[in-house]
Amino acid sequence: MTANSNEPAHEETAEAPAAKANGLKGRAQGRAAQAKDAVAGHAGDAVRTTQEKAGQVKDTVSELASKARENATAPAITGPPAVRGAGAAAIGVVAALAVWLLRRRARRNANPWQHAAETAKSQIKTVRREAKSGLKAARKRSRAEAVAQVASAKAKAHKAKARAKSWK
Repeated sequence: MTANSNEPAHEETAEAPAAKANGLKGRAQGRAAQAKDAVAGHAGDAVRTTQEKAGQVKDTVSELASKARENATAPAITGPPAVRGAGAAAIGVVAALAVWLLRRRARRNANPWQHAAETAKSQIKTVRREAKSGLKAARKRSRAEAVAQVASAKAKAHKAKARAKSWK
């Protein structure tokens, strides 16, 4: 057997897998195209459905807006501006009273631990002030004591120095 006689057999074996690969590639491309078409179809359906729903919502909103315009009445302006200002002040007083009553009810109905927490929280500022003033007083006392100790030490040193001179 010569080297030339083996070559045609080798070429035939190489061509068969290449043809098979080309066939598989063609089928895969066909399936990909089918899948792409199916996805495009579903996407188109979804877009149409969304557009229909958006149109329905838009119609409903416009209907509600027109009904609101029909039922709306023009604001009644009665009396001079001073009267309107008094009405606004009265509304403000009523709102403040309502808030006060609600807070009062909440305080009365609060659990005892919550009440204790609020009381402690309200005392924080006073305790801080007392601590600061106590700290200031303590600093003054300690400075005075330090000054007194220094003076005492100086006096003892002076006495010791005087005694040392007298021993000579």
